[in-house]
Amino acid sequence: MIEKIKYFLLSAVRSKQMRVGCAAVLTALTIAVGTLLNGSVKTILISDGEQTYTVHTTNPNVASVVSTLKLKSDSFNIVSTDIKNGITTVNVEYTFPVYVTSGDKTTTVYMSKGTVNDALTLAGYTPDAYDIVEPSSNVIITGTTYIDYTNIDYVSGSYTEAVPCSYETVYSSDYTEGTTKTLTAGSDGLQSVSYTAKFVNGVAAESNITGTTLLSAPVNGVTVVGTKKAAVKTSASVKCISTLTPSSPIELDASGNPINYSSKMTVRATAYTYTGHNCATGVAPQPGYIAVNPNVIPYGTKMYIKSTDGRYIYGYAVAADTGGFIKNHPTGVDLFMSTQSACTSFGVRNVEIYILN
Repeated sequence: MIEKIKYFLLSAVRSKQMRVGCAAVLTALTIAVGTLLNGSVKTILISDGEQTYTVHTTNPNVASVVSTLKLKSDSFNIVSTDIKNGITTVNVEYTFPVYVTSGDKTTTVYMSKGTVNDALTLAGYTPDAYDIVEPSSNVIITGTTYIDYTNIDYVSGSYTEAVPCSYETVYSSDYTEGTTKTLTAGSDGLQSVSYTAKFVNGVAAESNITGTTLLSAPVNGVTVVGTKKAAVKTSASVKCISTLTPSSPIELDASGNPINYSSKMTVRATAYTYTGHNCATGVAPQPGYIAVNPNVIPYGTKMYIKSTDGRYIYGYAVAADTGGFIKNHPTGVDLFMSTQSACTSFGVRNVEIYILN
């Protein structure tokens, strides 16, 4: 720079006289500029712990000066800067990358020394007693390191849920078979459920119920199921031996059995025909009036009778007579037939007797 100034001034001088006059001026300027420049040049000593580099520079930015050096590594930190007697001493430490992975996120930090815990802090994590760290938090790291950090949190809370009511089932012949009806409606209760949930890296992993508190009890209901056989026909449409007619047709199910009756019995049955006498109750005999043991089936009892093998449908009958058969067969019955041949054909067989309501 000094030489350029001297050249410029000399070039401007065109005569010998001017050169002589300017010589003293150039000398003064040279001394002044040199003094000025020498006063702003700084000496910087840069140490990396292994080697010290000396730099003379007018650049006031220490970091910029250090970055121009060919150090052992481009990754470093300036740990201290000290100025004494016009000399700046700079100490640098080389750094290394540390990779902290938590879940699917990896954060890179640069360190020159420290522990795993220090690296986690630089990465923005604060481990607690539940967290999992590999390597352990107190391990000292001195070079490139890979750290796995699993953040585990436990969160407690509660929620409400319904307590389902139940239904008692009762069976009733008041309703047709296949019918289901709610007699008494039930209502659900309510309970509070306490829980503890485990979160791994912010994602729910498991939840455990720790207790329940009943807030309102459920009220149970009642459901009725019908057992009454659906009528598919009546006694009026069935060919019967009895000539008696009930006050209203008897409803029969698909098997030909009465739908409405108070009781049922299966007994031994025989047959008899005209004897020339009225029945024990005074009525004239006819098919439909039967002889019974009045201690088992009282006089006047209305019945519907059919043989167990289904071959004979005696039909609607009334207990109106009795006979000597009750001595040997007290629970048996004797069915009145219109002819002797009908009695012979019937013989002795078991019958089902439906006592009507």
